[in-house]
Amino acid sequence: MPELILPGVFIEVRAEALIVSGAITVGNIGIVGTAKRGPVGEVTVLGSYAEAREMFGSYDAFGSPETANHPLTLVRALELAYANGATTVFAVRVTGTEDTGDVENFVAAWGKFSKAKKAFHNVASAGGIAAILRAKSPGVWANDLTISVADAAPNVTVTLKYSAIEETYVVKDGNELLAKVNDLVTGSVLVTATVGNQPTQKPGVINETKFTGGVNSNDANDTDYGLGLDQLQNENAQIILAAGRDGATINSKLQSHVETASTDKIKRDRIAVTGSALGAKLPQILASGLNNGRMIFVTPGIKTSDAADKGKEVILSGAYAAAAVAGAISARDAHISLTNKTIAVSGLETKFTPAQLEQLVTGRFLALEQRQGFRVVKGITTEDGAFRQITTRRIVDYAKFGVRSASEPYIGLLNNDRVRKALKGSINGFLAGMVDDEMLISYELDVTATREEEIRGIAKVILTLRPTFSIDFIKVTMFLG
Repeated sequence: MPELILPGVFIEVRAEALIVSGAITVGNIGIVGTAKRGPVGEVTVLGSYAEAREMFGSYDAFGSPETANHPLTLVRALELAYANGATTVFAVRVTGTEDTGDVENFVAAWGKFSKAKKAFHNVASAGGIAAILRAKSPGVWANDLTISVADAAPNVTVTLKYSAIEETYVVKDGNELLAKVNDLVTGSVLVTATVGNQPTQKPGVINETKFTGGVNSNDANDTDYGLGLDQLQNENAQIILAAGRDGATINSKLQSHVETASTDKIKRDRIAVTGSALGAKLPQILASGLNNGRMIFVTPGIKTSDAADKGKEVILSGAYAAAAVAGAISARDAHISLTNKTIAVSGLETKFTPAQLEQLVTGRFLALEQRQGFRVVKGITTEDGAFRQITTRRIVDYAKFGVRSASEPYIGLLNNDRVRKALKGSINGFLAGMVDDEMLISYELDVTATREEEIRGIAKVILTLRPTFSIDFIKVTMFLG
């Protein structure tokens, strides 16, 4: 406010009441799994199945995988997730790893410890190696990558080919090849280059030659998947999957992950979707022992066509059914239940009887049944309590996300009655929107601070939420006259 000397009107605008929450979503998927190619141990954001194929390659035949007994999981699970409505996905490729005993440093330098290796080619010159080219990601895929060098006096033309991709570089020596291949804008999408022992020499002419040394390591175990989950910890993902991975061990890692990520320290409220093992019988499924409002257990497995095996029908475990269910969850608003909704799959591994379905629902399993398509019997978590319905869990997580988003701009402002009222107005606007969208029936909100809390910088937000519940049962009374 300027010094008041001359009479007039002076206006100070305080914008606190205009603060609103940012964009909110609880439908982003985080997934880890094995893949043909792509960066290892890094998070890649995907917007479509086509992007997933482009980044991670196709999956292999389920019945005859590239690595015996270890078919690729990531892209196969993403195919099911996107077919059921997934949009934004945070994906991590995992591989088998060497046991270093040093988990902290291992996570920070995954590539060093991965058993998967990058294919390479030493670009020879008259007196040694002009440059060394390495595939951008590990795996046998790059053993089909080729290089040829043709004379283009006084330069040479270096051509790289893989599938439908062809790259050409006209260079005078190894240094120029390195610079052009590694250029951030116009550089190679296939390889990276490092300096050879004769970088000032011109590459020698060679006919089309394949790269060598690419090694797969698709035998990732539960520990490797757990390390992949760690990479997702701070990402904006709310639905978590371990692609193709079932069993008690990964369930415990998934549960630990979602519980840790959903704390006030990490602030990434999320749920995990897991599934039954291939061939699991009802008693084995019922003995899973899960009881957690952030875990969803899907059964049975599913049937689908295998694009890598001439469209042959294959039976996949409940872990892949979980990917389909995760896609269906991500496509729906937080308050829309999966109960009685169809899932886009070709068939079910097992057709449970009504009595068996009753046991599964009572045991807190999200069961699939064949009835006018393939449907979710009841959209439930594994908790037998307040968060039994998936919608309740997601509505509350949505509210937490929104309240944080609306509140964070106030951190550092004055802790007085005026600012607290503005904070209350911002939160109130968000929650009123949830009522309008039918996520909440109603709510109660208060923002207070005692004098001691003011001194300590604490503004206390007290919320009572009344979520909307879905219709699970319809009781009909008929009077016949």
